[in-house]
Amino acid sequence: MEVTRVASILGVSGLILTMGGFGLPLLATGTENTSSIVLGIGTLCLLGYVGIHFQGLVRGSHKRTTRLGTHSILAIILAALAVGLTNFLADKHGPEWDFSETKNFTLSRQTYQVLRALPREVNIHVFTRDGSPGYGAYQDLLTTYEKESPLVTVEFIDPERHPDKAKTYQVTRIDTAVIESGSQQIYLQRASEADVTNAILRVTRDSKKLVGFTTGHAEKSLSDTETPGMSRAADALKKQGYEVKGIDWSTIESSNPSLLVISSPTQSLLPSNVTQINKFLRKGGRLLVLSDPSSKDSLDPLLSQWGIQLGSGILADAQDRLGRGSPTALMVRTFTTHDITENFTTPIIFPVSRSITYDADQGKNWDFEPLAHTSEKSWEETTLTSTEPVLDEGSDPEGPFSVAAVLTSKRVGQDQKPESAIVIVGNAAFASNGWLTYPGNTDFFLKTMAWLAQEEALVSLTPKEPAFHPFVPNPSQEQSLVFFQVLFLPLLVLFLGLSVWKRRRSL
Repeated sequence: MEVTRVASILGVSGLILTMGGFGLPLLATGTENTSSIVLGIGTLCLLGYVGIHFQGLVRGSHKRTTRLGTHSILAIILAALAVGLTNFLADKHGPEWDFSETKNFTLSRQTYQVLRALPREVNIHVFTRDGSPGYGAYQDLLTTYEKESPLVTVEFIDPERHPDKAKTYQVTRIDTAVIESGSQQIYLQRASEADVTNAILRVTRDSKKLVGFTTGHAEKSLSDTETPGMSRAADALKKQGYEVKGIDWSTIESSNPSLLVISSPTQSLLPSNVTQINKFLRKGGRLLVLSDPSSKDSLDPLLSQWGIQLGSGILADAQDRLGRGSPTALMVRTFTTHDITENFTTPIIFPVSRSITYDADQGKNWDFEPLAHTSEKSWEETTLTSTEPVLDEGSDPEGPFSVAAVLTSKRVGQDQKPESAIVIVGNAAFASNGWLTYPGNTDFFLKTMAWLAQEEALVSLTPKEPAFHPFVPNPSQEQSLVFFQVLFLPLLVLFLGLSVWKRRRSL
């Protein structure tokens, strides 16, 4: 009797410990070692139970009912193996069909052409984790890239479990994808087919486009790591695959940059500087002009020839401003449908900005298009000594005002000269170290640079909007679903099967 009782205890304990060992990793993370120990103890208990009842099991194997039961178990095991093998083969070699309304899981024709013509391997490292906002989108999109080309390898990395890899790639933001090939690297912050395909095209090229920041007239410095500096802007551009360096005004022509940035000089430009910029533009040059109020009239000789006039005051906005702070810290929310700002919904913070106006008669060789506006409750503060700007309806001009605009050169007749483009922003601080960390500022700066560098023209893809919104469970819901599907349902089926078997034995 004591042996039988011990065997029963071993059998029940073995079943409980085995099920607990399988279920523990599903209910809590970081319990793999504990699960292995529990499974080992459970297995030993079951082996002890079998050892005690070994003779009885041998005698029972000669019974007709036992043989029939054994045949049934073998048939079930064979059927399960057949189904498992079929699923394995279908997963590895089976065809796929996309029945979604928007073909959200099908790559575009241009992307297929890019993947078929890849000259070398491309590695994609996605720093994300299960449950983060971008995890599902990255997985759905990038696994399709990996299946379509043997040269594309995708690796998902949890930055919390592998902080060394995050440090190696200098990743500080979750849901960041690093696309690299050879010595080239591109960093992406969202799962977009157009962005991924263009990034693959860029990293598989050996040459980089040169972005030159002018130096020599007290512009914001690329090497300055303090709040007013532009070191973060330089780092962001390098992560996008550009070569970035400072260029003296006298060497603009010899340096031959792909695009040029004039970042709020505080010393007036010389006539020779204006001539050099005009030469650069006549050759199809692309230019970004950033001007803080501290620049005063230093850029007037350059801008006036294009019909551009920067406001002499500081813009204030009672409606679109940063929190409850000063109304001069603009939070710009109104955008046009230009390629740079189309579908742009994230606000941009422009601290201490100037207005931009255009004179069509003076800038007759250029097409002008605003990019962003202040609200109707904005005004231009002309009393610059006031610490608390207040609208003076008698003297302060009222908005809305343009705070960013683009100029593109007009084509005359059959003129085949390359198109020049200029983007003018009435603020430079938005791209400085102190403000570039805001998502809207980063997106606007990088999209502006990509448009000027004509990078967005590599592959023009229409973004796909999902026709449905999938249910993404939170961690507690996810654990409940796993417990219900992986543990409860199989145990319920096992219980019902044993009940039916016991009932048939009693007949």
